[in-house]
Amino acid sequence: MSRRGTWPTLLAAAAAVAASTTAASAAPKPAIAHLPIIEQATLPNGLKITVMQIDAAPVVAVQLWYHAGSKDEPGNRRGSAHMFEHMMFKGTKHVRAEAHSQFLNSIGGYVNAQTDEDATHYVDTVPADFLDFTIQLEAERMRGLLIRKPMVETEKQVVEEEIRQADNSPLTKGFLRFLQVAYTRHPYAWTAGGTASDLDATSVDDLQKFYDAYYQPNNAMLVVVGKTSMAAVKASAEKWFGPIAKAAEPPRPSADRVEPPQVGSRREVVEPSQIGLVLVGWHIPPARNADVYALQVASLILGTGESSRFKQRLKAVDPKSQHALALDGGVESLVREEPGLTVAVGVYRDQAPEPIEAALQDEVTKLGRSGPTADELRKAKNNVQSGFVFSLEHAQGLAEAMGRSWILTGDPQSFVHQVDLIEKVSSADVQRVIKQYLTPDRATVVVIPSKGQP
Repeated sequence: MSRRGTWPTLLAAAAAVAASTTAASAAPKPAIAHLPIIEQATLPNGLKITVMQIDAAPVVAVQLWYHAGSKDEPGNRRGSAHMFEHMMFKGTKHVRAEAHSQFLNSIGGYVNAQTDEDATHYVDTVPADFLDFTIQLEAERMRGLLIRKPMVETEKQVVEEEIRQADNSPLTKGFLRFLQVAYTRHPYAWTAGGTASDLDATSVDDLQKFYDAYYQPNNAMLVVVGKTSMAAVKASAEKWFGPIAKAAEPPRPSADRVEPPQVGSRREVVEPSQIGLVLVGWHIPPARNADVYALQVASLILGTGESSRFKQRLKAVDPKSQHALALDGGVESLVREEPGLTVAVGVYRDQAPEPIEAALQDEVTKLGRSGPTADELRKAKNNVQSGFVFSLEHAQGLAEAMGRSWILTGDPQSFVHQVDLIEKVSSADVQRVIKQYLTPDRATVVVIPSKGQP
């Protein structure tokens, strides 16, 4: 199963040099406008269906997206959403444990699952002839999962081992603390990985309540991309999902834990590590807000590729000291269904963290004051557009884009417009969002000292 949450991507970016940005040139014209039609339907029980027919290969990507992520967990039961990523493969009323994966793997299929802060989704990529069978399997475990104590205890051990491995890294612990400092109320203060102490306290009844609240047809979307049709998908969904009754709307704990506007900067120093990190973050609006596109462009200009401003500033060798400010640097916009974060990272070993922190803040301020050059703006747009288009080259990537769009914006088609919206970002837009969101008085800073620091 896929690793959950935000921190693996961010820490990997901090620990390694990011790939260089696409060379500046005239903007490529992505083939996004030539995508097949996206068809949508909704069953009487509330299950949403989204289909894109592509006949290029005899394959279908079948994904079931549940609007149930770690932000939907009780604050004292962190890791519940993650548990289902494992438990959903462990047997239902009519399918024995692990048989879901075994069936689909035996016909040359691919099976996976992922949990993050906003959603959990299940991935089945199979030969097109097995569409109906795959939908039957997903419908079976939507309401047929057997949540038994022995299975729960076994899966707790698996999940807790993953948590322990992550917690052995001071970098991970530092980033988790960063989230806790940045979010004083909102459940984005924790990642989807969960905590061992909460899982120890989580009972079978707790998990049954979570399952009954969120694993319901009116809290899910079936996404199918490949050699099929809406008629075929809908007929299969009606046959297998149709008999499942509509449930009450699930609770949304984050609605009662809205993060208040940050007043003043925050700074904390945590446990040292072999590698030091300076993390500087700012709250940004949710994915539905149009400003996220300018913020993503700003992030690329600041921290992606060797020509980015952070890397140029942090890795430049001072002629007098013959040392650079830091080993590396980067930035990532964590765009979420609800207000997310832009996080800048400086990586160091023997250097002092204070100049790194000052340099990160200074480069953000400079970009907000003068704006990007035409060359920087073009590189950033080329980078995000090319990466986006490459992700849509196969059925599974398209299904992921549709499911993620539904979770983030409520519209599974919203990703289609992303390239155009990125292209429309101007230098003035970048300046405006930096001045509005990425200001020193809105910054959260967490420093992980290096053990090698003098």
